Amino acid sequence: MTPPAASRHVPLNRALLTVIASAMLVGVVPAGIALDRERARGLVERARDDLQRAPRILADRNTAIADAMMMHAKELAHQEGLIDAVAQRNGAAVARVVEEARGSIGTGQPLVSAAAAGIAIGPTPGDSLLAETRAGRMPVAMAMDGATVRTLALAPIERGGAWLGAAGVTRALDATEAAGLKGLTRSEVIVVSRTGRVTASTMDTTVAHALAQAISGATTETMDRTIDGDAYLLVRAPLAGAGFVVFTRRLNDELSVLPSLRRTAALAALFAALIMLLLGTLLMRRVTRPVHQLAAAATAMRNGAFEAPLPQSRISEVAQVAQQFAGMRTALRRQLEELQQVNETLQDRTQRLSALQSDLMQRERLAVAGRLVGQLAHEIRNPIAALRNTLEVVRRRVTHDQEAHEFTELAINELLRMHELTEQMLDVSRPRRGGPAHAHAVPVARDVARLLTAGVPHEDLTVQVQGAETIRAAIAPDALKQVLLNLLQNAREAVGLMREPRGTVIMVAIDQQGAIVTIDVSDNGPGVPESLAERVFDPFFTTKADLHGVGLGLFVAEGLIRAAGGRLTLQPSTNDGAHFRIALPVADSRPSTPAAPAEPASRYAPAVGA
Repeated sequence: MTPPAASRHVPLNRALLTVIASAMLVGVVPAGIALDRERARGLVERARDDLQRAPRILADRNTAIADAMMMHAKELAHQEGLIDAVAQRNGAAVARVVEEARGSIGTGQPLVSAAAAGIAIGPTPGDSLLAETRAGRMPVAMAMDGATVRTLALAPIERGGAWLGAAGVTRALDATEAAGLKGLTRSEVIVVSRTGRVTASTMDTTVAHALAQAISGATTETMDRTIDGDAYLLVRAPLAGAGFVVFTRRLNDELSVLPSLRRTAALAALFAALIMLLLGTLLMRRVTRPVHQLAAAATAMRNGAFEAPLPQSRISEVAQVAQQFAGMRTALRRQLEELQQVNETLQDRTQRLSALQSDLMQRERLAVAGRLVGQLAHEIRNPIAALRNTLEVVRRRVTHDQEAHEFTELAINELLRMHELTEQMLDVSRPRRGGPAHAHAVPVARDVARLLTAGVPHEDLTVQVQGAETIRAAIAPDALKQVLLNLLQNAREAVGLMREPRGTVIMVAIDQQGAIVTIDVSDNGPGVPESLAERVFDPFFTTKADLHGVGLGLFVAEGLIRAAGGRLTLQPSTNDGAHFRIALPVADSRPSTPAAPAEPASRYAPAVGA
């Protein structure tokens, strides 16, 4: 092989340096421009996403405020001495009672309206709200009071069944409230009445009025507007007929961080270029010597040649390697044959290693799921305690209503069971302590059915429980109740997600076959696709929409059944709907002290439906 003319060769050092510099100019500059644009777009999109969450925050806040105001209105209406003072038409006594109660109604302003007695304290509610209180209801509504948007909550003042008037609490959506909303949503807030007037704002009044005017005829809730050359992102949230709230962000404020980011990126790019050039220079000096050494070693190994021609290069060092490479290919051919045999052996070992790696990954996922379940259980104990305290107050106040008292007792029992379950979930990775447990499966299933169908119309949900009352399974009643509640709730939600809504029908069939108790739960929903059947018991796998599930229900249920020595499986279904089967050992006939006994079967009907 004849080498090219020496005058056409370029030193390797110069060639590599040219390539590095060209790559930096071609790659870094366009990438920096694209990154800058992407960063600006990302900032705008993040601001838009934050604004779109603001109406949900406002709705949640208004719901919480409405609940609190309703409670305060009821307390004021039953304040000691108020009914007597209104009945006696003693305005001074009414004012004194209201002033004494002011400290117990939070930040709202009290009001009393008794037109028949000639008494009016605070803003005057509309005739429609007074009519609702006369009917015995406790309305909560938003209305205009002059130039102010207010939330009013009323409760009837009654004596001996006769309506005397209404007492309640009102709260203005003023500048203070707007400032609170600004802190919650991290955006500017403009409150606009239904007449188009700005009643409160956290930004410049002139700009607020201009923005309110600009969106007055808009038909969408999310929009962009430009005022005096400044672009704004806006989201509008209605106020139940009293007007609307505008959440806005100024784009220039959102993009104000870009100049500093650009300076930082430019300095970083310059520093990286200097480092790259320095390292490239050192690397080129180190690469040149091995190339000459490799050419000398290739000459010693030359015994033959491959058929493919060798490339020719204008770089002198590479050209020298190419001249010697022909002699190296024969040796490489023999080595490739040996490597083929080695690769076959390695492929077999790699397959076995992959199987072991998959097993380890599955165990790691289960360990992470266990830790997360423990953390979730720890976090929900406080809300459970708060709910129980609230229901205790409700239970004391509904002693006159037997059905409401019964449902309150049922809810408190369920909260106590949830508390016990959270304590067990904190220790989910360790074996359970205590002696054997047993549960009468049919009464437990009917208890779950009664809980699920409480207050639901029969045509919307029917749960049928079939089986002998004497069947006992070797599992704690609370654990079985938790598993059944998960399965029945999943079935109910699956039917509700169908494109053609239908009434939910859930069948729970309990049977004993020798030493095994089987519990079959089936529904008339869409069923489980075959492609998802193997994943339904995986942690964090869910087909529900965002914020409606985290994919731990079936995972926890399967763990409870497995801990009791049984199996929870998804069965092939010949009809529409899903079919889950629980298989548990039959409980020992001897009594079990640690397990809580199931409730008497006489409390339940043979089939429970809404």
